[in-house]
Amino acid sequence: MMKKIIISSIFGMAALTAIAQTYELTAPRKWESIRSEHLQMGGKSPNGGSIEVNNYYVIRDGKPVIPVMGEFHYSRYPAEQWEQEIVKMKAGGVNIIPSYIFWSLHEPVEGKFCWEGNLNLRRFIELCKKHDMDVIVRIGPFGHGEIRSGALPDWLFTKNLDVRSNDPKYLAYTKILYTEIAKQLQGLYYKDGGPIIGCQLENEHQHSASPWAINYIGEKVLDFTAASYDKGITKLGVSVQEGNISTAELGDRHMVTLQRMAEEVGIITPFYTTTGWGNAAVIPGKAIPVTAGYTYPTWFPDQRKSDFCMFKNLWADPDYSPVRYNPLDYPSASAEMGAGIQMVYDKRPICTPEAAEALMLRCLAGGSNIIGYYMYHGGSTPRMNNGYGEFLSDQPMGLPKISYDFQAPLGEFGLEAPSFRPLRVIHNFLADFQHILAPMQPVMPENVKTMTPENRDDLRYAARMTPAGEGFLFLVNTQDHDLERHDQKDLRVKLNLPNETLTIPAKGGFTLPKNTSAIIPFNFDMEGALLKYATAQPLMKIDDKGTTHYFFTVHDGMEPEFVFSQSSVKGKSEFMDIVPGFESTFRVTPRGGKAFKVTVLAYADALNATKVNGKLLITEATVVPAAGQVKFLSLGKHQVDYIVYPSKQGFKKQTVCVESVSPKVDIDKSVPWRMEIGFTEKATDTPQVNEYFLSVPYTGDVAMAFVDNTMVLDHFWQGMPWRIGLNRFADKMSAGKPLGFYFRPLRAEAPFLPDIPAEFVPDFSQGPVLEIGEPQIIPEYVMSVSL
Repeated sequence: MMKKIIISSIFGMAALTAIAQTYELTAPRKWESIRSEHLQMGGKSPNGGSIEVNNYYVIRDGKPVIPVMGEFHYSRYPAEQWEQEIVKMKAGGVNIIPSYIFWSLHEPVEGKFCWEGNLNLRRFIELCKKHDMDVIVRIGPFGHGEIRSGALPDWLFTKNLDVRSNDPKYLAYTKILYTEIAKQLQGLYYKDGGPIIGCQLENEHQHSASPWAINYIGEKVLDFTAASYDKGITKLGVSVQEGNISTAELGDRHMVTLQRMAEEVGIITPFYTTTGWGNAAVIPGKAIPVTAGYTYPTWFPDQRKSDFCMFKNLWADPDYSPVRYNPLDYPSASAEMGAGIQMVYDKRPICTPEAAEALMLRCLAGGSNIIGYYMYHGGSTPRMNNGYGEFLSDQPMGLPKISYDFQAPLGEFGLEAPSFRPLRVIHNFLADFQHILAPMQPVMPENVKTMTPENRDDLRYAARMTPAGEGFLFLVNTQDHDLERHDQKDLRVKLNLPNETLTIPAKGGFTLPKNTSAIIPFNFDMEGALLKYATAQPLMKIDDKGTTHYFFTVHDGMEPEFVFSQSSVKGKSEFMDIVPGFESTFRVTPRGGKAFKVTVLAYADALNATKVNGKLLITEATVVPAAGQVKFLSLGKHQVDYIVYPSKQGFKKQTVCVESVSPKVDIDKSVPWRMEIGFTEKATDTPQVNEYFLSVPYTGDVAMAFVDNTMVLDHFWQGMPWRIGLNRFADKMSAGKPLGFYFRPLRAEAPFLPDIPAEFVPDFSQGPVLEIGEPQIIPEYVMSVSL
């Protein structure tokens, strides 16, 4: 319900009247019960650690947690760079890496398994263990992952068996696969003191599938990698299942069989997961059904505004319902959130960081207590026959043959995408306040029933709260596929709580700027002082030389104010007229406790903020923490500014620099549509360089790159230069082998042009366009500072 009230403000002799819109939210009379007796999940580690799962959240070592999962495929990235990328992900706030174990990569020839090089699964997981990064292994046998035939090997296609079913012959091959995987994972499970805390079985069973790689041009219906009895109900991508699944019992039985087989070979984890969306097959009581959400799906016939920037109770009503389980029996696990998307040839949407931020706040507000990204880190799909054979990407779907950048927060070559830092702001919040948020239940306003993606005027809001009236208010003024939103001004939210009515703000209204999202606390305990509300978002807290120091942030255009319960503090209880920045710090003294500090950071500084070794670190550089120090990675800049707090310098900016380099490159553009780059320098020969990147500005359709007589990369043009990390090619290029390129022109009838920002679309009056700009070698500098 919404109503309008009048607030009068007098400036000099004139009386100006502003209309504040008051939105209401009422706590439920009945709260959902938290229970676990129906679930067969959990485990203990040798060092006394424990993992428990109830129907709403995960408990780690006795405390509620909200895990942050970030998908990263070890097989799509050079093994020499795994460790650095794992640490980058951890610095971004990820604490679990799920990764597919693609069957077709590990057993390309029947009976011959490969676990070496970029396929060295055991080494990857050992590196995760080294850096306290938990792992969920996705053991298949079917994987999808935009891999050829969903990672079912080509040789399996030749067999007289029914895949993804309980066909004894299929299960016999699956048992061999699981046995070989178990050998690699031995001793690395949580129960052994290892990082493997979960295992996903199959993927999207009885919901979706990949096309078989063997297909023919002109076929109107794709032949899917599904059991014969599931061909008619199989979907192309993540979506709603409208049809009746008459063979559901067979699907459920297959999933139960796969779990039993995994356990029999020793793949035993505290919990298992299965696809939960789209009426997929699940394992009742023994596996957490996970959900998905993509704001820019390329498998839909057109690009449209999604529902994923609007609030709903995801715990009770998962996306892509109906589902094959009672949602309130399990935690809401939004494990496959598409902050980015993999492009296909005819659809190239540009995913915005604002939509990614809204997507994840919606998940948290809706009651999701496990969040995750597919993908969090991009990569490159390998080729068969050690890089010289057939392409292993899902080519019938029109994907790039190699690139799997996915517009992920960390891209194909490990560079930050625009979504990385806004998502890190959310992860910083969760790192310090997840134990408070996790038990809070979702509460939705009435307007969620009528909200539409086209609505730019009404506030999108929801809350998580406890029966005692403590909680967080979630606000969104963002919509994917919408560039016409406006600031929402003079807003108030009236919370009808179990024991009181609380209005935020108490006087006047606040502004939620366009294309922003926010988390606002209410009845928030801060060291014994009760914060009734703040119009600012909690970011983190640190130990400031024995004093607890809270950091909040606000988007530009929001005015922070803090109102504490007068009975809970000594002295001043209201803090207004705060200018965000390093001089905004104020002190609060609880009546029954020790004084603490509060600082409100400008959002630009919050984007650059992370916590390293218990200290606040603010820098524009990419952060790679290490024991007692931190490495800064800086593309093209040999000098980095940073703030470490607390330190002797306080909030004063510090600087570290290294000697700049001037790489020499040979460029040959003498042949139309082609280019050749000669570059013989190696980053390993220059201590201050982490990696050399090649930036290729061009306007065209697609581009391909070659080294040593083989295609090694490809790129679908979206308007921006193609940036390529060169470490993986350094040995061959330093030996004199050039990096060759082939470009195809862009044509006016290209089907993806509506996805490209207008400023990048060229003039086609003279016909197809191919413009190849001047390539540039950009060093990514590395420098270290001690903490």
